[in-house]
Formats: sequence, C-alpha cells, structure tokens
Amino acid sequence: MNSITRICVLGSTLLLSQTAIADFDQILVTGARTPLTINQIGSAVTVITRDEIEQRQARHVSDLLRAVPGFSLSHTGVVGSQTQVRVRGAEANHILVMIDGVRANDPATGDEFRWEYLATGNIERIEIVRGPQSSLWGSDAISAVVHIITRKASAEPGFDGYVEGGSDSTSNAGINGAIGVGRLSLSGGVERLATGGGNISRTGTEEDESDLTTTTLAAQITATDRLSFDVGIRAADAYTQFDPVDYYVTGLPVDGDVATDSRNFLAHAGAKLLTANDRIAHHFDARFFESDNQSLIDNVKDASTASERLTLAYQADIKFDKNVLSLGAEHGRSQYEQAGAIVFGDPNQSQKMDVSSLVTEYQGLSHDKLSWILSARFDDNSEFDNALNGRLSLAYRLSPNTTLRGGLGTGQKNPTFTERFGYFPAQFIGNENLKPERSVSYDIGVDQRALDGALQLQVSLFQQDLKDEIDGFVLDPVTFLSTAENMAGESRRSGIELAAQWTLNERFALGGHYTYTDSSAEGLSEIRRPRHSGGISANYRALNERFSTSLNADYGGTRNDTFFAPWPAPPEIVTLGNYWLVDLTIQYQASPTISLFAKGSNLLDEDYEQVYGYRTAGRAAFVGTRMSFGR
Repeated sequence: MNSITRICVLGSTLLLSQTAIADFDQILVTGARTPLTINQIGSAVTVITRDEIEQRQARHVSDLLRAVPGFSLSHTGVVGSQTQVRVRGAEANHILVMIDGVRANDPATGDEFRWEYLATGNIERIEIVRGPQSSLWGSDAISAVVHIITRKASAEPGFDGYVEGGSDSTSNAGINGAIGVGRLSLSGGVERLATGGGNISRTGTEEDESDLTTTTLAAQITATDRLSFDVGIRAADAYTQFDPVDYYVTGLPVDGDVATDSRNFLAHAGAKLLTANDRIAHHFDARFFESDNQSLIDNVKDASTASERLTLAYQADIKFDKNVLSLGAEHGRSQYEQAGAIVFGDPNQSQKMDVSSLVTEYQGLSHDKLSWILSARFDDNSEFDNALNGRLSLAYRLSPNTTLRGGLGTGQKNPTFTERFGYFPAQFIGNENLKPERSVSYDIGVDQRALDGALQLQVSLFQQDLKDEIDGFVLDPVTFLSTAENMAGESRRSGIELAAQWTLNERFALGGHYTYTDSSAEGLSEIRRPRHSGGISANYRALNERFSTSLNADYGGTRNDTFFAPWPAPPEIVTLGNYWLVDLTIQYQASPTISLFAKGSNLLDEDYEQVYGYRTAGRAAFVGTRMSFGR
C-alpha cells in the first residue's frame, strides 16, 4: 500500500470504541480448539460483553459490529431488512457465525448468516476473531469467526426484563431468567422486536414493517466433578416486508406487497468427561441447525427455501505440562430444498452434502513469553475434492504491556447450494461445475497497554490472496440468465486496522477505530467494501455510576456498487456516498432493580444508501425501562 504511512498517521489520531479491544488476560473460547487468554492468540480479537451491549442499548448485533475494526455493513433497507457483513474486504459468506458452538450460517440463503434475525436480548458475550480460521472451523471461516454466547445460569439466580418503544411504531420487550437446583441449572428467555418500518424505495410512500421473536432455553448438569452435560435450543421467527425491483423500467426498488417469513432453529447437546487425573478432557457434541424461508407476494406463498445441518463431533484435549494437544473428528450432513412455481424452468429440488473432518491442534504454551498454535484440518467432502487447511499462530509477550502477534493460514469456501443448483425464473440458474474458493491469508500486529493500562492500542496489518473467487452475476449465453462462475486469476484483500481505548478516569472514557481496506478482483475494486471506515466514542458515568451516557459516531466511507439497468443496457458501477451515523444513549439507575434509558439513533438524519437504490433508516428516538431481580 503506497499510502500506508499517511494512513497510520490518520488512524493513530482516533481512539477505539469500547467494544474494539479486549483485555490481555481475558479468556477466549473461539481463537483455538481449547480456551486461551487473548495474549496467547496470534489473531486480532474483539470481545463485546453484556455491559457493553446494555451501554449502547443496541437491539441488533449488527449495530454493535459497526464499532469493530475491519467490519463493514450493508443494509437493503430499514430495520429488519437483509443485512450483510463483510470483514477485511472478504465476501459476506466468508464469515463463520456460531451460536453456542452451533454453526448458524444458513445453507438455504447462500451460506450467509442472517444478521437481521439476531437480537441482543439473550446474549452474554460476543467473541470475534479476525483472520484465517478454516483449519479450526472449516468452510466459511476464511476472514473471521463470530461466536455468539448466550446467557447462562449463574451462582445468583434471578431474572431481568425490559420494555421499549419509539419511532416508526417500534415496540421491543423481553425477559430472561435463570435458576439453579443442586447440580442442575436452567436458563432461558424470550424477546420480541417489532417495527412499523419505513419506505425502502426511493419513491412511493409504502412503509415496510418487520417483527422478530426469539426464544432460548438451556440446561447444564454437573453429574460429578469430572462429568458434565449441557443442552440448549434457540428459535427465531421473523417476518419482513421489502420492496421488489422494477427490472423493466427503472431497475430500482418500487413499492410492492412482498415479504419473507423465516424460521430458524438451533440445538446442541454435549458432554465433557475428564480422565487420567484430569490430563485428558473428552468432548462429545451434537449440533443441529434448521431454517425455513418463504417468499410472499400479496400475502400468498410464492417460493421457499429450507435447510438442515446435523453435526456430530468428538474431541480429546491432552495436556503435556502446559502444552495441549487437541485431536478431533466431525461428521456433518447438510440438506437444501427449494420450491416454487414452474415458470420457464423448474426450481423444485432437494440436494445434500456430507463432510467428514479430522482436526488437530498443538498449543505450545511452555515458554513464558512465546505462545504458538499449529493446527490442521482435513475435510473429506462428498461433492468436492478433499481439502487440507493449516494455520500457524504466534504471540510473543515482549513485556507485560506489549504483545506481538502474527498468523499465517489457508482457507476454503465451498460453493453454496444456491450457486450450484439455484434457479430463479428470469433471473438466475446455478452452475454445478463450480470449484471451491481457496485462500492464503496472513496478518501481523501488536497489542499495547500504556498509562498503567488506561490506554490500550491495537494495530493489525492483513492480506488475503483468494483463488477461484465465485462471481454470481455472469451472463449465461444459452439461457440469457445470470449464473455463477469461478473467476480467473487472484483476488486480493489487504489493509490496516488501527484502534485505541483511553480510560481517562473512573467516569470518562474515549475511543475510536479506523480501517483501510483495498479489495480487488481482476484489477477492479470489489463492491460494497468501503476503503475507509472507522468511528469515535465517548462514555461518561456519574452519581456513583447511577447515571451514564454513551455517544457513538460510526463512519462509512464511499463504496462502489453495481446497478443492474433494465435489459438491454449493461450493468454499471455506481458510487455510494460516505456518511456518519451518530447515536446517543442516556441511562439512569432509578433504584437497585429499575433503570430508565433513552436513545437517539442517526441523530444527524443522514440520508444514505449502503446498497444502491435502498433507503436506510432516518433519525429515530426510543425510551424504555429495564428491571432486574436477583442477578
């Protein structure tokens, strides 16, 4: 990057938002096959805690991700609309999302995670590990892993709930609780977020509404000091209206009565057994994901997609003094179904794919200052050639306040069912001959603490070379429909992430982050990836922490998008403008059990688009109350 020096100077003037840097000694369960402290992992890490979620009063996890270095978002409309997240210039389906260890990317929607269906009410912690992770977690984990960890029972049983209302006829309410009886603990919750929405298209007045209901239930059983069990389920039911595209006259969204009705279900069951004087830990797990997505026109079912994925896994963790060897085996089966009317082609189909995997990881932790992790994963896929991916991660603690880190890894993203078999009349036909995308990635960085820990700094340089990138907008000369093909040559993503957090005193903290990303394929900049992004924040507490306020300003730089003009005009590249999104949250603890809060979002009332032709939410205000007993 020719402008690297200029970028470093610009970025170092910013301070990191409160969600961007995690404490050195914090335990992370996602960056390796067994838990490690953050300063033992060679990857750039972000941890978002429950306190930080409530500090911003965010209702969707995607709202929090704006403050994470390397992340960029694209909303196709207002609250509840389709949301894509890209990390370090990679594709939206190059991010693996897990919820309590269950893979949550949806095979029925291009292997992307449905961020618009992830509310924050029952989330305890979000772990984000950037960089290549395919050797640990397989396909999809090319650019990052986001692990959602839900709230569990604690030593102090109790419950909490909240109600909120505000602009656009928004209502939001939820309750979560936990109880323990002897060796059994139970936890669960339910939340519902509904909004009257707004007009997504540039023209017209129709408002597009949405609602989301999420239910969770979990149980942990400590049978003996060495044997424990855990089970959990999570269900999300979502309804979202959106505007169809006028393919014949304008090529832009227009008012129309179309919607999606979706249901996701996740479940997991596991057991942990310690043997050989606790030197060996055996893990047995079963994980299940199911989705059902229906398209509605004038409240009548038009088409649908559905998926199922069942994974059975075993892992043994063997201790050699401070070092750990992990050996694992997994088998997963994914199924995909598409149904719809037969119009110039038959979209109805059912497909499946099996993957058997062997995973090994060695953690070298015996040196006082140096930690290294070497991992490899072998995938035997029923549809593609066998794949072998590896990663080397290094972390060197130069001093108690300075950690140097780096990582080198390979990755693979299998073609999606939609890319291979999908059929949408007058729009798209799949290509069964696609090859997996393959990548080589590296990143280096430093984590620094200063001023007795009050100032925390994080710098990361990253690069990824991707081969056989899949382009899903190629014209098929036979059918005159779009199809998917592997691109020739390499795609490259590179950049720098700069972040800092400064706690001036017990009351006041400042923060900011900046990311420069250069993402190109065949010499052209890739769409919906801003070259510059970042943000600043300020947090203040008073009255013995009974009063608090949080100001967050997130910046999205200019980005390219593709406008598909009506036939026979060719597609054209358009530029979307930059914007600042400013949010302010104020909270007051009225009593030990009741708190009041108010929030304003997009206070500057920015009129911006993250996807060409789709309007986003304007200025909005919300008020609510939270009650907590026993926690």
